[in-house]
Amino acid sequence: MCTMIAEKAKINASGKKDNLQIALDSCDVYYDHPDHVDGEHAIILSFNNEKNPISSRITLELTADSAIKIMEKINVALKRGNFS
Repeated sequence: MCTMIAEKAKINASGKKDNLQIALDSCDVYYDHPDHVDGEHAIILSFNNEKNPISSRITLELTADSAIKIMEKINVALKRGNFS
């Protein structure tokens, strides 16, 4: 069953695609059925630039466990960098 869980975040980021750096200003976050990751559900992060959403799109599919591990490491890195 599809969860239909979706959130949108405004971001200030850059990503690399086809050897080009792309300015990214939004990230859609989904918890739904993945296309490529094994499992019933996954966290799907779709980064893009709203001025050019199709050609700028960079998408990641993560298992829930992988997403939690990444969030933990991001928090550790931010804390070590004195950002809290």
